[in-house]
Amino acid sequence: MPQTDDDKPMNTAETQMPGNTPERRYAMPPIPENLTSMLTNEQKIALNQKQQFGWFVKFVRRPLFQPVEVVLPNPDGSEFIFLDADGTTRAYFNVRTEDLK
Repeated sequence: MPQTDDDKPMNTAETQMPGNTPERRYAMPPIPENLTSMLTNEQKIALNQKQQFGWFVKFVRRPLFQPVEVVLPNPDGSEFIFLDADGTTRAYFNVRTEDLK
């Protein structure tokens, strides 16, 4: 009798192969529709200022029980910054190529 997907073990070498990593966003969009309601006032002000110079929100990471992480690339995509809750920015280096699609 053939094995169905429900019968297969979850944690096998087959499921751990690169390229078989499940999407962690669970079909959530990279930028939530209610982004402005998730941001602090300081983040909104800083984001508005950055957008005037061509920066834009590329994606938002939403770790459990932690503030959202807003990541912005510069207009040519060569530099990324992280928008902190207090409105300050800092260099952001933890960008995977899969995040940029």
